[in-house]
Amino acid sequence: MQGNGDWGVNNLYSTISDFTNMRKSVIIDMIMVQLISLTLGCFVIIIFSGQHMDQTSLTYLLGALFISFSMTGMVYRKFAMGD
Repeated sequence: MQGNGDWGVNNLYSTISDFTNMRKSVIIDMIMVQLISLTLGCFVIIIFSGQHMDQTSLTYLLGALFISFSMTGMVYRKFAMGD
């Protein structure tokens, strides 16, 4: 412990600084994982319980699948370009 008594404050500041100074690729990777899991989840729900769903629920699920698939493509394009 330091003599001036602010050891805890410096440690807290260092921890917060480490969490907020993430590289851009880490954030894009986290977004990609979430979008891919959302896409696969919608696809699996449609495959295994699509025949038991009503038309409205299936329409919403297909819309969510289309949007998540499109968003995955947009994020992957940004990731491939290096921005």
